[in-house]
Parts: sequence; C-alpha cells; structure tokens
Amino acid sequence: MSLLTSWLPSGVSAATCVWCCLGCPGAIAMGAEAEPATAAEQVVPIDWARFRPYERVAPGSRDLQDCARLLRNNAFYNLRWAPGAAEGIERGRGVSGRAAHDVIRPACSAAFGLAVLLKTGAFDEGAVGCSREEALARTVRLIEGAAATHRGQWWGYPWQSALWASQLGHAAWLLWNDLDPQTRGRVAELVEAEADRFIDYRVPYWNGKGGDTKAEENAWNCAVLSVAVAMMPRHPHVPKWKEKCSELMISAYATNGDLENPTVVDGRSVRDWLGGYNARDDGSVVNHGFIHPDYMRCIHLNLRAYVVQPLAGQPVPEAARFNVPLVYRCLVTKHWPSPPYSKPGGTIYVPGEPRIYYPQRADWGRHHYVFYYLLDAHVQLLGLDRDLPHRAEDWMRLRAKGLLEMQQRHADRRIFADGEMDTWPGREQTAAHGLGNALLLLWLDAQDLPASGEKWLSAPEDGAAKAVHPPPPSFASRHWLRPQ
Repeated sequence: MSLLTSWLPSGVSAATCVWCCLGCPGAIAMGAEAEPATAAEQVVPIDWARFRPYERVAPGSRDLQDCARLLRNNAFYNLRWAPGAAEGIERGRGVSGRAAHDVIRPACSAAFGLAVLLKTGAFDEGAVGCSREEALARTVRLIEGAAATHRGQWWGYPWQSALWASQLGHAAWLLWNDLDPQTRGRVAELVEAEADRFIDYRVPYWNGKGGDTKAEENAWNCAVLSVAVAMMPRHPHVPKWKEKCSELMISAYATNGDLENPTVVDGRSVRDWLGGYNARDDGSVVNHGFIHPDYMRCIHLNLRAYVVQPLAGQPVPEAARFNVPLVYRCLVTKHWPSPPYSKPGGTIYVPGEPRIYYPQRADWGRHHYVFYYLLDAHVQLLGLDRDLPHRAEDWMRLRAKGLLEMQQRHADRRIFADGEMDTWPGREQTAAHGLGNALLLLWLDAQDLPASGEKWLSAPEDGAAKAVHPPPPSFASRHWLRPQ
C-alpha cells in the first residue's frame, strides 16, 4: 500500500479521491506544502453560547435598560436612513476621499450600532418599528456595500480608514454567520490590510508643538489592531499587531512626565514604549489650536478593547486604561477660570448637568453627549473614579436622561436638532457607534464573565478557540470589568 492510499477514506481509491482540502492527511504525510490560509479562513466566529441574552441580564441593570432604550431610538432613525445610504454606496462604487468620509464612515458606524442591538438580544420590533429580519437585511446591506468599496485602498482616506475598518470589522464579526462568503472574505481582507499597515508604523507625537495633538489619531488607529487580534487569533501577525496596539494606546495620552515613567504596562516600562508625548501634564489635550474637551474624551477609543477582546475570550491590554484616570480627573476637577477662559469658567464636567463646559471653543457643537456618556460608563465599570468628588455613575445617568430627552423631541427619534451639532451628515450614525459601544459594554459586564489570568502580550494566539482562560481564584466571583 502506498503512503497516499494508506490515508484514503475507506472505499475510496487513489484514482477517484477528491480530497482537496488543506487538511488532507495524505498530502501532509507526503510533505506537500499547504496553501496559506486566507484572511476569512483565519476568522474565529464569536461563541455566542458563552453569553446570556439581553432579556436574562437586563432586569438586574437599570443602566443597561436605559442604554438599550437610547440605542433602540437611534435604530428607529438609522433603519430608515440605511436603505438610501446603501443605495448611494452601491451607485457610487468608486466613492473615496472626503466623499467616503461622508458616506462610508456613517455606514460603518450605523452598521456597528445595529449589529450590537441585534446580537445582544436588545432588539425590539415594536420599539424600532421594523421586523428583526428586515433590520438584519438592512444592516447586512450596509456591511456589504462598505466592504466592497475598500478594495485594499483604504477608501481613499487612509488617515481615518482604520477607525472605519474597526467599526465595520466589529459589526461584521458580530453578524458573521449572517454574511455571505464573498462579504466575509472582503471584511477579513480589509481588517487584515488595515492592521498590517501599522506593523512598521512610526507612531506620531505632538511634543508640545503645533495645534494638533496626535492623541485621537493614535487611539483610533489602535482599534483596528484590537479587532484584528480578536477576529483572527491564530493569524501569524498577531504578536506584531498586539505590540503595536499597546504602543499606540500608551502613546495616545502619554504626558511629558511619562517619558520617565518606570511603571510596567504590557510587559514594558512606559518610558520604553514612548518616543514622545501627546497630552499635557494635567491630562488635557490641544486640538484645532485650543484646549479641546472633545479630544480628551476620545480616550474612549483605547477603552474600546473592553468590548472587543472579551467576545473572543481574550485578555484586555493593560495599555487600554493607561492614563484614563488622569484625563477623567481633568474633566471632572480641573477649574478653568474666566478670564482668561470662556465665561462662566469652571470644570469641563458641569455638576448636576449633562452639558459640557468648553474652556475656549467648541467647533463640533456643544450638545454631543454620547461619547462622554460612553466614557462615563467605562470609568464607572472599571472603578477609575475613586477619590473624585462626583462619581462616573452619576454623570452617566445624567447624560442618559439628557440624551433621551433630546430624542423625545423628534418624531423620528434623532438626537440632534438643527444647529446643535456641526452640519456633517453622519452625526446620528456616529451616535450609533457610541451607543452601541456603551450597550455592548454594559451587556458584557452583566454577564459576570470571569477575568482572564493571561497577559495580553503573553497570551497564546489561539485564545479565542478555548473560550475564557481558567481564571485565578481571585477573579472567580466578580464582574470581569470591576476591580476588587
């Protein structure tokens, strides 16, 4: 008997064997080289059996219920917007550059928020005015259209495309079993391509010069690396993706003082990760030439790993929370006197109110509470508001109430009235991204998942295939987010 025929299935001759899969034992035994796995073949779908649906965990969380209501209202609006948006993408297959910013980015954001609502079980047909089947079809159509236009060319807008790819990839991964093979392939390829271009990327720094910090930019670029690691845990580039992800996270809101910081984060001292800094020593950042609260709260982009890695049973990078307490303390406690700052002066977080005080200017409008709400949720669940005069939970609930009141003003349940935010057409879809993140965060926290005992950079690359790593005893009886 030949080596090949000894591996054939019973009753199959060498002449008729049609085993052509990569795992053919005969081919392996004969030393044949297997073709490299495609990006789609590297994807490990989410094991939804590990999680309890919304209706089983929501009764124990008022905040989760409030967030679900906000996202359902947002979905009511975006599900009516989605067909026209998808048609526009399909008609303009070559959409790129600034046009992609106004077309592709909103599609990626809305698809993510809708996917979260559908997969957590928080979707309610009566509340959104649409059947689940139709909502799924509209969401999938957005994913298909956006993925088809990437073509390895970053939608012609590489400066921001990694942010969009992280949202689109996350949305598609949530709905993986509902996508056709072609769309899966396109999504996996674009996530892989966007992650790979950062492997040898030189991280930028502000270093106190000029009017634009690189904080937000570094934070949004780390997100696609986090998503790529979760989706494709056995990909050969995972170690490089992880390392660059940590570097971007730490660099995003590093201060000048951190250049001498010996604290070990993700296996290396902070000072050894850094080549510069992007935040002022008090945690504030400069963008568009002035102190800009909206770019301070963008530290939530680092924290997004807390709604990505747990879905794959992976540890969250320690770098994800680096300097979050510093930035949040600045938002809550730093007093900006008037003059020289804008009237009436005070703290950026206004006690007892959902609104934000802008010490100098607000070029995106003064009513964009969604991402402050998201940051509050992260800080509250991570316990990073200790020793502050006001708790993150109180801010989160104030903003949830304020956002609901804003939605209730409009029959279509949009958040923003004319003139309340910039005129960019994707504002309601950007809100879907923020609210989707908040819902997924609160839903995951309600699961009582055990924390992983692994470290981010040392965890085995096949972690997603094994569910959550067995935790040490100290992690056994607490929420995975909350400190003891």
